Amino acid sequence: MLRIKQFCSSILLMLAPVLALACSDIPYALFHYQPWGQGTKYVVEEDYGYGINFKDIEIREVKFSQLRHVPDRIVNEYNDRGKMSNDFVHVAAFSSLIKNDFWQFYWLTDGQHILWAGKNVQNPPGKPPVDAATFRAYGRFAADKDSLYFDGERTDDNHGEKRVDIDSLQQVGGNIKLSDSGDVLKDRRNLYFQGRWLASAQGYSILGVKSWEQRNILFSPTSCDTTSNPGPWDTILRTATQVFVNGVAIDADPNSFHVVRWVAGVQLLYRDKAGVKRYYFGKDCLNTFNVQRDKVTWMTREASRRGDDCRIATIPNVDPEYFHPIHYNWTVAQYKDLLYQVKYVSPVDRVLTITRLPDPQVQLKAGANLVGKQIYFIGDGGVQIIDPIGPLVWFKNPDGSFSDVFAHDDRYLYFFGDTLVDSGQRRNVTRTLDTAHIDKSGYYLVTEEGKYEVINNAFTSR
Repeated sequence: MLRIKQFCSSILLMLAPVLALACSDIPYALFHYQPWGQGTKYVVEEDYGYGINFKDIEIREVKFSQLRHVPDRIVNEYNDRGKMSNDFVHVAAFSSLIKNDFWQFYWLTDGQHILWAGKNVQNPPGKPPVDAATFRAYGRFAADKDSLYFDGERTDDNHGEKRVDIDSLQQVGGNIKLSDSGDVLKDRRNLYFQGRWLASAQGYSILGVKSWEQRNILFSPTSCDTTSNPGPWDTILRTATQVFVNGVAIDADPNSFHVVRWVAGVQLLYRDKAGVKRYYFGKDCLNTFNVQRDKVTWMTREASRRGDDCRIATIPNVDPEYFHPIHYNWTVAQYKDLLYQVKYVSPVDRVLTITRLPDPQVQLKAGANLVGKQIYFIGDGGVQIIDPIGPLVWFKNPDGSFSDVFAHDDRYLYFFGDTLVDSGQRRNVTRTLDTAHIDKSGYYLVTEEGKYEVINNAFTSR
């Protein structure tokens, strides 16, 4: 399977080798399909600091040997069509506005079913079924004889005035260089935005595309961003009868429309024949939990490079005053005696789980928490509950203070640092607990068998 350096070199075809090497240090995750009995399963092949983990997705009804790529007009230049290439995401390491930079999930078929990001695509009740025989793709956008699709879901009808002409489809808004953008699409008749029919293309023109990061550059040698409009961005366009901001029609006359002030991702002040008007837009797609004045929301699906296409749901029956996100990545929170965790169930979709704490008085924090007789460790990977054997005792640092990383009970050694080395464990064994100690440097926990690093619990044997 491909690795991240190969992804960087294949996607950023025109960049110098040094940039491809820089990409290799950016958190990413790879996913792929593989045989599973008579069917197929979708797995996390590799996670490099991204923090995504979910159970293998079993697709019993699809034979792996029959899987192939859906015909796609724009993806094939980045993909060896003879191989079942990886899906992948990687972090926008140099952006404070978005989490994901590149995001690529391939449409696959066995001739009867359509797969996207490990999901067997199925339409809602009352809608025509997915038709694999007529299914064609254009990056994140796709269509069959009855329906339009975007990011693995049905988004609109493909009948009458909405019918798409795949052969004449082209990207016309936002970033037109990368296949994972899927901003504004246009065929010979219509405009489409994120899979939805927008309007007739008659009288169409792009009035402006503006980056949220306010950069007016074509390429930054210090990052993996090669776009002329670095994501996320806003797109304003007009047709003969309407003006659209990021795919939403606003109250404006297209013939007299004029931008007065445009704060990307936040608001638009404009003038038309009726006077000056203000339009607010955008949403928080960075924080998993968003504590607001009158409600608390959580992000059910993360945003792509587009920046504002995350999905948000409101948590019922909570008072924002008592709702406290715990860890800095906001995937864990406490509300009175309830523990909220957001977990991945696929590369893009997440679920919210709620656990009642045995001690309603406990105030959880990042790191190790003693709750009753259990240890709740809260870190990058979410919450891990440990049942210790006897009391938990912290090792002492060389200066006599207690470590907040290494501890032991009557049987095991524990590592409570945030970063855990690949294949590492938080609970380890040693033949002699009495001789285990933190060395003079404060960098290692030394045991009879070897030593553990304080940074990530990496073990070196004697």
